[in-house]
Amino acid sequence: MSGTVDLWVYPIIADTATHEGFWDGLIERFNAEYPDVDVRVDIQPWAGRNEKFTAAVSAGRAPDLVYLIPDQIPQFVRLGALEPISLPEEIVADYLPGAVQGATFEGELYTAPVLMSAVAPIYNKALFAEAGVETFPETWDELKAIAPSFKDSGAYLLQYNASLEETLNLTYYPLLWQAGGRVFAEDGKSVAFNSPEGLKALQFVVDMFKDGYADPSTISTTLRGTDAPIAQKRAAMVLSGGSDVVKDMRELWGADQVGIGEPLTDAEQITYGTVGGFAMPVNNNDNAAAETFLEFLIQPENLAEFNKISGFFGPRASMGAIHGDGPFLSQLESYVAIATPGEVHPVARQVISILAPEIQGAILGSKTPDQALADAERTANDLIAREGL
Repeated sequence: MSGTVDLWVYPIIADTATHEGFWDGLIERFNAEYPDVDVRVDIQPWAGRNEKFTAAVSAGRAPDLVYLIPDQIPQFVRLGALEPISLPEEIVADYLPGAVQGATFEGELYTAPVLMSAVAPIYNKALFAEAGVETFPETWDELKAIAPSFKDSGAYLLQYNASLEETLNLTYYPLLWQAGGRVFAEDGKSVAFNSPEGLKALQFVVDMFKDGYADPSTISTTLRGTDAPIAQKRAAMVLSGGSDVVKDMRELWGADQVGIGEPLTDAEQITYGTVGGFAMPVNNNDNAAAETFLEFLIQPENLAEFNKISGFFGPRASMGAIHGDGPFLSQLESYVAIATPGEVHPVARQVISILAPEIQGAILGSKTPDQALADAERTANDLIAREGL
Protein backbone atom coordinates (compact mmCIF):
# COMPACT_ATOMS: atom_id res chain seq x y z
CA MET A 1 0.00 0.00 0.00
CA SER A 2 1.13 3.54 -0.74
CA GLY A 3 -0.33 7.01 -0.42
CA THR A 4 -0.49 10.14 1.70
CA VAL A 5 -2.63 10.73 4.78
CA ASP A 6 -3.13 14.31 5.97
CA LEU A 7 -4.56 14.44 9.48
CA TRP A 8 -5.88 17.46 11.37
CA VAL A 9 -5.91 17.31 15.14
CA TYR A 10 -6.08 19.92 17.89
CA PRO A 11 -4.16 20.52 21.16
CA ILE A 12 -5.75 17.61 23.04
CA ILE A 13 -2.39 17.12 24.75
CA ALA A 14 -1.55 20.55 26.12
CA ASP A 15 2.23 20.21 25.97
CA THR A 16 3.18 20.63 22.30
CA ALA A 17 6.39 18.60 22.47
CA THR A 18 4.60 15.69 24.18
CA HIS A 19 1.76 15.87 21.67
CA GLU A 20 4.11 15.88 18.69
CA GLY A 21 6.11 13.07 20.26
CA PHE A 22 3.04 10.84 20.47
CA TRP A 23 2.27 11.24 16.77
CA ASP A 24 5.93 10.82 15.76
CA GLY A 25 6.12 7.54 17.65
CA LEU A 26 2.80 6.31 16.30
CA ILE A 27 3.74 7.10 12.70
CA GLU A 28 7.11 5.40 13.13
CA ARG A 29 5.37 2.21 14.27
CA PHE A 30 2.82 2.48 11.46
CA ASN A 31 5.54 2.96 8.85
CA ALA A 32 7.27 -0.17 10.09
CA GLU A 33 4.25 -2.02 8.63
CA TYR A 34 3.40 0.41 5.80
CA PRO A 35 6.62 2.15 4.74
CA ASP A 36 5.11 3.64 1.59
CA VAL A 37 2.35 5.61 3.34
CA ASP A 38 3.28 9.19 4.20
CA VAL A 39 1.29 10.35 7.26
CA ARG A 40 1.37 14.09 7.92
CA VAL A 41 -0.11 15.42 11.17
CA ASP A 42 -1.13 19.07 11.43
CA ILE A 43 -1.86 20.22 15.00
CA GLN A 44 -4.37 23.02 14.42
CA PRO A 45 -5.47 25.68 16.95
CA TRP A 46 -8.87 25.27 18.62
CA ALA A 47 -9.95 28.77 17.65
CA GLY A 48 -11.88 28.97 14.38
CA ARG A 49 -11.68 25.25 13.72
CA ASN A 50 -15.22 24.94 12.29
CA GLU A 51 -14.72 27.83 9.89
CA LYS A 52 -11.31 26.60 8.74
CA PHE A 53 -12.52 23.06 8.11
CA THR A 54 -15.60 24.31 6.25
CA ALA A 55 -13.41 26.49 4.04
CA ALA A 56 -11.05 23.60 3.35
CA VAL A 57 -13.95 21.35 2.29
CA SER A 58 -15.38 24.07 0.04
CA ALA A 59 -12.00 24.55 -1.61
CA GLY A 60 -11.41 20.81 -2.09
CA ARG A 61 -8.45 20.86 0.30
CA ALA A 62 -9.86 19.01 3.29
CA PRO A 63 -7.56 16.65 5.20
CA ASP A 64 -8.00 12.91 4.93
CA LEU A 65 -8.84 12.64 8.65
CA VAL A 66 -10.08 15.34 11.03
CA TYR A 67 -10.76 15.30 14.76
CA LEU A 68 -14.39 16.08 15.67
CA ILE A 69 -16.68 15.95 18.71
CA PRO A 70 -20.35 14.89 18.62
CA ASP A 71 -22.09 18.22 18.09
CA GLN A 72 -19.90 18.97 15.08
CA ILE A 73 -20.92 15.80 13.24
CA PRO A 74 -24.50 16.67 12.19
CA GLN A 75 -23.61 20.17 11.01
CA PHE A 76 -20.87 18.84 8.73
CA VAL A 77 -22.99 15.92 7.52
CA ARG A 78 -25.69 18.40 6.52
CA LEU A 79 -23.07 20.39 4.63
CA GLY A 80 -22.13 17.23 2.75
CA ALA A 81 -18.63 17.39 4.23
CA LEU A 82 -18.37 13.93 5.80
CA GLU A 83 -18.79 10.37 4.65
CA PRO A 84 -19.74 7.47 6.95
CA ILE A 85 -16.92 5.41 8.38
CA SER A 86 -16.86 1.65 7.93
CA LEU A 87 -15.12 -0.25 10.72
CA PRO A 88 -14.98 -4.01 11.27
CA GLU A 89 -17.94 -5.27 13.30
CA GLU A 90 -15.72 -6.55 16.09
CA ILE A 91 -14.24 -3.07 16.59
CA VAL A 92 -17.64 -1.37 16.68
CA ALA A 93 -18.86 -3.99 19.17
CA ASP A 94 -15.84 -3.23 21.37
CA TYR A 95 -16.69 0.48 21.67
CA LEU A 96 -18.52 1.59 24.81
CA PRO A 97 -22.17 2.58 24.27
CA GLY A 98 -21.47 6.27 24.93
CA ALA A 99 -18.68 6.26 22.35
CA VAL A 100 -20.94 4.80 19.66
CA GLN A 101 -23.72 7.24 20.58
CA GLY A 102 -21.38 10.21 20.24
CA ALA A 103 -20.05 9.01 16.87
CA THR A 104 -23.40 8.18 15.27
CA PHE A 105 -25.84 10.40 13.38
CA GLU A 106 -28.99 9.17 11.65
CA GLY A 107 -27.86 5.58 12.04
CA GLU A 108 -24.43 6.06 10.46
CA LEU A 109 -21.04 6.05 12.16
CA TYR A 110 -19.14 9.24 11.26
CA THR A 111 -16.13 9.14 13.57
CA ALA A 112 -13.86 6.46 14.96
CA PRO A 113 -13.74 7.42 18.67
CA VAL A 114 -10.30 7.84 20.23
CA LEU A 115 -11.15 9.32 23.63
CA MET A 116 -13.91 9.83 26.18
CA SER A 117 -14.33 11.91 29.28
CA ALA A 118 -16.60 11.70 32.31
CA VAL A 119 -17.63 14.22 34.94
CA ALA A 120 -18.72 13.63 38.51
CA PRO A 121 -19.41 15.61 41.69
CA ILE A 122 -16.22 17.10 43.12
CA TYR A 123 -16.31 18.15 46.77
CA ASN A 124 -14.26 19.54 49.61
CA LYS A 125 -13.83 16.94 52.34
CA ALA A 126 -13.07 19.57 55.01
CA LEU A 127 -16.34 21.44 54.36
CA PHE A 128 -18.26 18.18 54.48
CA ALA A 129 -16.64 17.38 57.82
CA GLU A 130 -17.46 20.85 59.18
CA ALA A 131 -21.10 20.29 58.20
CA GLY A 132 -21.06 16.91 59.96
CA VAL A 133 -21.66 14.97 56.74
CA GLU A 134 -19.58 11.80 56.67
CA THR A 135 -20.54 10.26 53.34
CA PHE A 136 -21.21 11.75 49.95
CA PRO A 137 -24.88 11.51 48.86
CA GLU A 138 -25.81 9.15 46.05
CA THR A 139 -29.30 10.42 45.18
CA TRP A 140 -31.07 13.75 44.70
CA ASP A 141 -33.08 13.14 47.87
CA GLU A 142 -29.94 12.48 49.89
CA LEU A 143 -28.35 15.65 48.50
CA LYS A 144 -31.38 17.73 49.47
CA ALA A 145 -31.39 16.15 52.93
CA ILE A 146 -27.83 17.24 53.74
CA ALA A 147 -28.16 20.76 52.32
CA PRO A 148 -29.37 22.42 55.57
CA SER A 149 -26.29 21.16 57.40
CA PHE A 150 -24.03 23.23 55.14
CA LYS A 151 -26.19 26.30 55.52
CA ASP A 152 -25.94 25.90 59.29
CA SER A 153 -22.14 25.62 59.07
CA GLY A 154 -21.89 28.86 57.07
CA ALA A 155 -21.24 27.44 53.60
CA TYR A 156 -23.23 26.81 50.46
CA LEU A 157 -23.63 23.19 49.50
CA LEU A 158 -23.52 23.77 45.77
CA GLN A 159 -21.74 25.70 43.06
CA TYR A 160 -24.09 25.65 40.07
CA ASN A 161 -22.87 27.62 37.07
CA ALA A 162 -25.94 29.25 35.51
CA SER A 163 -23.97 31.82 33.53
CA LEU A 164 -24.79 31.84 29.82
CA GLU A 165 -21.14 31.09 29.09
CA GLU A 166 -21.48 27.65 30.73
CA THR A 167 -22.65 24.69 28.67
CA LEU A 168 -25.79 22.91 29.86
CA ASN A 169 -23.88 19.64 29.37
CA LEU A 170 -22.26 20.33 32.73
CA THR A 171 -25.27 21.76 34.56
CA TYR A 172 -28.89 21.13 33.63
CA TYR A 173 -28.61 18.28 31.13
CA PRO A 174 -27.12 15.68 33.52
CA LEU A 175 -30.00 16.37 35.91
CA LEU A 176 -32.50 16.08 33.05
CA TRP A 177 -31.05 12.70 32.06
CA GLN A 178 -30.91 11.52 35.66
CA ALA A 179 -34.62 12.34 35.99
CA GLY A 180 -35.24 10.15 32.94
CA GLY A 181 -35.76 12.98 30.46
CA ARG A 182 -34.39 13.87 27.04
CA VAL A 183 -33.35 17.05 25.26
CA PHE A 184 -34.83 16.05 21.88
CA ALA A 185 -37.69 13.80 20.88
CA GLU A 186 -36.50 10.48 19.50
CA ASP A 187 -37.34 11.47 15.92
CA GLY A 188 -35.37 14.71 16.32
CA LYS A 189 -38.27 16.83 15.03
CA SER A 190 -38.94 18.60 18.32
CA VAL A 191 -37.46 19.14 21.75
CA ALA A 192 -38.52 17.03 24.71
CA PHE A 193 -37.21 18.89 27.76
CA ASN A 194 -40.59 20.49 28.56
CA SER A 195 -41.74 17.33 30.32
CA PRO A 196 -42.40 16.19 33.88
CA GLU A 197 -38.77 15.03 34.01
CA GLY A 198 -37.47 18.33 32.67
CA LEU A 199 -39.59 20.29 35.16
CA LYS A 200 -38.40 18.11 38.03
CA ALA A 201 -34.78 18.78 37.11
CA LEU A 202 -35.29 22.53 36.79
CA GLN A 203 -37.30 22.74 40.01
CA PHE A 204 -34.45 20.94 41.79
CA VAL A 205 -32.04 23.66 40.61
CA VAL A 206 -34.41 26.53 41.39
CA ASP A 207 -35.07 25.20 44.90
CA MET A 208 -31.34 24.93 45.61
CA PHE A 209 -30.96 28.67 44.98
CA LYS A 210 -34.29 29.70 46.55
CA ASP A 211 -33.51 27.84 49.77
CA GLY A 212 -30.01 29.30 50.02
CA TYR A 213 -28.13 26.08 49.30
CA ALA A 214 -26.44 27.22 46.05
CA ASP A 215 -23.98 30.11 45.83
CA PRO A 216 -25.76 32.92 43.89
CA SER A 217 -22.52 34.47 42.58
CA THR A 218 -22.48 32.11 39.58
CA ILE A 219 -26.02 32.76 38.35
CA SER A 220 -25.00 35.50 35.93
CA THR A 221 -21.20 35.44 36.07
CA THR A 222 -18.69 32.81 35.07
CA LEU A 223 -16.22 32.26 37.89
CA ARG A 224 -13.42 29.82 37.21
CA GLY A 225 -10.14 28.74 38.74
CA THR A 226 -9.32 30.37 42.05
CA ASP A 227 -12.30 32.74 41.73
CA ALA A 228 -14.88 29.96 41.75
CA PRO A 229 -16.96 29.47 44.93
CA ILE A 230 -15.71 25.91 45.35
CA ALA A 231 -12.10 27.07 45.07
CA GLN A 232 -12.68 29.75 47.69
CA LYS A 233 -14.45 27.25 49.96
CA ARG A 234 -17.71 29.17 49.86
CA ALA A 235 -19.38 26.16 48.23
CA ALA A 236 -18.70 22.56 49.20
CA MET A 237 -19.19 20.88 45.83
CA VAL A 238 -19.80 21.15 42.10
CA LEU A 239 -22.11 18.61 40.45
CA SER A 240 -20.15 18.02 37.24
CA GLY A 241 -16.40 18.33 37.53
CA GLY A 242 -13.79 16.72 35.36
CA SER A 243 -10.08 16.02 35.62
CA ASP A 244 -9.30 19.74 35.19
CA VAL A 245 -11.32 20.64 38.30
CA VAL A 246 -9.69 17.82 40.26
CA LYS A 247 -6.23 19.06 39.25
CA ASP A 248 -7.01 22.66 40.24
CA MET A 249 -8.52 21.70 43.59
CA ARG A 250 -5.66 19.32 44.45
CA GLU A 251 -3.19 22.16 43.89
CA LEU A 252 -5.32 24.58 45.90
CA TRP A 253 -6.41 22.46 48.85
CA GLY A 254 -4.07 19.47 48.87
CA ALA A 255 -4.91 16.04 47.48
CA ASP A 256 -6.25 14.75 50.81
CA GLN A 257 -9.07 17.32 50.80
CA VAL A 258 -10.45 16.50 47.32
CA GLY A 259 -13.36 14.09 47.10
CA ILE A 260 -15.03 12.60 44.03
CA GLY A 261 -18.58 11.41 44.49
CA GLU A 262 -20.65 8.99 42.47
CA PRO A 263 -22.71 10.68 39.73
CA LEU A 264 -26.11 11.26 41.29
CA THR A 265 -29.12 9.04 40.78
CA ASP A 266 -32.78 9.93 40.49
CA ALA A 267 -34.68 7.77 38.01
CA GLU A 268 -31.31 6.57 36.75
CA GLN A 269 -27.60 7.11 37.27
CA ILE A 270 -25.98 8.87 34.35
CA THR A 271 -23.38 11.56 33.74
CA TYR A 272 -21.97 13.62 30.91
CA GLY A 273 -18.85 12.75 28.96
CA THR A 274 -17.68 13.92 25.59
CA VAL A 275 -16.42 11.70 22.77
CA GLY A 276 -13.62 12.68 20.41
CA GLY A 277 -12.91 10.84 17.19
CA PHE A 278 -11.58 11.09 13.67
CA ALA A 279 -13.86 11.62 10.69
CA MET A 280 -13.24 11.25 6.96
CA PRO A 281 -14.12 14.26 4.76
CA VAL A 282 -15.89 13.55 1.49
CA ASN A 283 -13.05 14.72 -0.75
CA ASN A 284 -10.64 12.21 0.72
CA ASN A 285 -8.20 11.27 -2.05
CA ASP A 286 -6.51 8.36 -0.26
CA ASN A 287 -9.36 6.37 1.23
CA ALA A 288 -7.50 3.08 1.55
CA ALA A 289 -4.42 4.64 3.15
CA ALA A 290 -6.52 6.79 5.50
CA GLU A 291 -8.70 3.84 6.52
CA THR A 292 -5.64 1.71 7.20
CA PHE A 293 -4.00 4.38 9.32
CA LEU A 294 -7.24 5.02 11.22
CA GLU A 295 -7.61 1.34 12.08
CA PHE A 296 -4.00 1.35 13.28
CA LEU A 297 -4.60 4.44 15.41
CA ILE A 298 -7.62 2.96 17.20
CA GLN A 299 -5.87 -0.25 18.22
CA PRO A 300 -6.28 -0.52 22.02
CA GLU A 301 -2.57 -0.21 22.80
CA ASN A 302 -2.27 3.01 20.77
CA LEU A 303 -5.40 4.52 22.30
CA ALA A 304 -4.16 3.57 25.77
CA GLU A 305 -0.93 5.49 25.20
CA PHE A 306 -2.80 8.49 23.80
CA ASN A 307 -5.31 8.66 26.66
CA LYS A 308 -2.79 8.05 29.38
CA ILE A 309 -0.75 11.01 28.14
CA SER A 310 -3.75 13.28 27.54
CA GLY A 311 -5.65 12.47 30.74
CA PHE A 312 -8.73 11.24 28.88
CA PHE A 313 -10.24 7.76 28.96
CA GLY A 314 -10.38 4.87 26.54
CA PRO A 315 -13.52 4.42 24.40
CA ARG A 316 -13.05 0.67 23.87
CA ALA A 317 -14.16 -1.92 26.43
CA SER A 318 -11.15 -4.15 25.79
CA MET A 319 -8.80 -1.39 26.97
CA GLY A 320 -9.91 -1.78 30.58
CA ALA A 321 -8.64 0.75 33.11
CA ILE A 322 -5.63 2.73 31.94
CA HIS A 323 -5.37 5.15 34.88
CA GLY A 324 -5.26 2.52 37.62
CA ASP A 325 -2.21 4.09 39.24
CA GLY A 326 -3.93 7.46 39.76
CA PRO A 327 -6.58 7.58 42.52
CA PHE A 328 -8.49 10.51 41.03
CA LEU A 329 -8.34 9.73 37.31
CA SER A 330 -9.07 6.08 37.96
CA GLN A 331 -12.27 7.00 39.80
CA LEU A 332 -13.44 9.32 37.02
CA GLU A 333 -12.50 6.62 34.52
CA SER A 334 -14.86 4.19 36.24
CA TYR A 335 -17.79 6.46 35.33
CA VAL A 336 -17.15 6.37 31.58
CA ALA A 337 -19.45 3.36 31.33
CA ILE A 338 -22.41 5.52 32.44
CA ALA A 339 -21.35 8.66 30.57
CA THR A 340 -23.32 10.03 27.64
CA PRO A 341 -22.40 12.79 25.19
CA GLY A 342 -26.09 13.60 24.86
CA GLU A 343 -28.27 13.41 21.81
CA VAL A 344 -26.42 14.21 18.58
CA HIS A 345 -28.59 16.75 16.76
CA PRO A 346 -27.97 19.43 14.11
CA VAL A 347 -29.17 22.29 16.34
CA ALA A 348 -27.85 21.01 19.67
CA ARG A 349 -25.69 24.09 20.26
CA GLN A 350 -28.46 26.51 19.27
CA VAL A 351 -30.89 24.81 21.66
CA ILE A 352 -28.44 25.30 24.50
CA SER A 353 -28.36 29.01 23.63
CA ILE A 354 -32.17 29.09 23.71
CA LEU A 355 -32.68 27.10 26.90
CA ALA A 356 -29.86 28.50 29.04
CA PRO A 357 -31.31 32.04 29.48
CA GLU A 358 -34.73 30.58 30.29
CA ILE A 359 -33.19 28.43 33.03
CA GLN A 360 -31.34 31.49 34.29
CA GLY A 361 -34.62 33.40 34.34
CA ALA A 362 -36.27 30.67 36.41
CA ILE A 363 -33.41 30.76 38.91
CA LEU A 364 -33.66 34.55 39.17
CA GLY A 365 -37.43 34.33 39.61
CA SER A 366 -38.42 36.30 36.52
CA LYS A 367 -40.27 33.22 35.23
CA THR A 368 -41.69 30.11 36.82
CA PRO A 369 -39.96 26.87 35.85
CA ASP A 370 -43.06 25.89 33.85
CA GLN A 371 -42.99 29.17 31.91
CA ALA A 372 -39.26 28.95 31.28
CA LEU A 373 -39.44 25.46 29.77
CA ALA A 374 -42.55 26.24 27.74
CA ASP A 375 -40.99 29.40 26.27
CA ALA A 376 -37.76 27.58 25.45
CA GLU A 377 -39.71 24.72 23.88
CA ARG A 378 -41.65 27.06 21.61
CA THR A 379 -38.54 28.91 20.42
CA ALA A 380 -36.53 25.71 19.93
CA ASN A 381 -39.30 23.98 17.98
CA ASP A 382 -39.65 27.05 15.75
CA LEU A 383 -35.92 26.79 15.05
CA ILE A 384 -36.15 23.09 14.22
CA ALA A 385 -39.06 23.77 11.85
CA ARG A 386 -37.17 26.58 10.10
CA GLU A 387 -34.20 24.26 9.63
CA GLY A 388 -36.48 21.76 7.93
CA LEU A 389 -35.58 18.93 10.28
